[in-house]
Amino acid sequence: MQRLLILPVAALLVLPAVGCGKIQARAELKKGNSYYQQEQYAKALDYFKKGMELDPDATFAWRSVGLSALALYRPGDNDPKNTQYAETAVDAFEKYLADYPDDAKVEDYLLSTYVNARKFDEAIAFIDQRMVDKPEEAAKLNGYKIRILTQAGRLNQALQLANQVQGEERAVALYSIAVSAWDKSFHDPGTMAFEEKNQLVDMGLDAIKKSYELKKDSVETMVYYGLLLREKAKIELDGARRLALEDEARTWQQKAIEQRKKAAAAQPAPAPANT
Repeated sequence: MQRLLILPVAALLVLPAVGCGKIQARAELKKGNSYYQQEQYAKALDYFKKGMELDPDATFAWRSVGLSALALYRPGDNDPKNTQYAETAVDAFEKYLADYPDDAKVEDYLLSTYVNARKFDEAIAFIDQRMVDKPEEAAKLNGYKIRILTQAGRLNQALQLANQVQGEERAVALYSIAVSAWDKSFHDPGTMAFEEKNQLVDMGLDAIKKSYELKKDSVETMVYYGLLLREKAKIELDGARRLALEDEARTWQQKAIEQRKKAAAAQPAPAPANT
């Protein structure tokens, strides 16, 4: 799941009218809005937190707390302060969704933060609960779950779930699993046991074959079919079989080239420039 872009001004909520007892809290939240619009996210986060401390009932503002922390968070940076931004964003989005469960954008922000912070178990638990609460969204949520399982390296679970999905979403899911299998095999520093690597490559080949059967005009699928065959050839002990795999890999590479040419030829010719 890719990290979502945040539009500073449009993403903020309009503050509702309040009584005198909560004026100071709203003043702090208003300052937070102002700093957020200026992209001074650290200051915005401080003021939003102050506002929430003064008025815990202003649960609508958890969205702004989460967005500010997410704007400060840098995926992949394990510095404790950066990790805390992720924790703050997750906590804020969870609290906001407890009162506003139908906000799909915040749902996406939360899932994105879970994944970027490598909180895969939390992400999967969130999706499973959402599927109970919103069974009508099962297809979309299953797609999210497959991608998260794939990113978590749980390819067997991802493949089992992908085989239950229908339509083009299944082809995409299987392709993603195959790409992850190739990436893990290709970049293996030599620590993977032979049998483990063999099973991984076979899983990737099975996934890419099924993906191709569903979407036979995909150049990318053809490319990775060939790449996975090359990975299989690397660990094949039989010389004749290894050469056959390498030949098959070249065949898929050529198919990808021909399909790319075919797709380019099908594109309409550009209109002549006006003179």
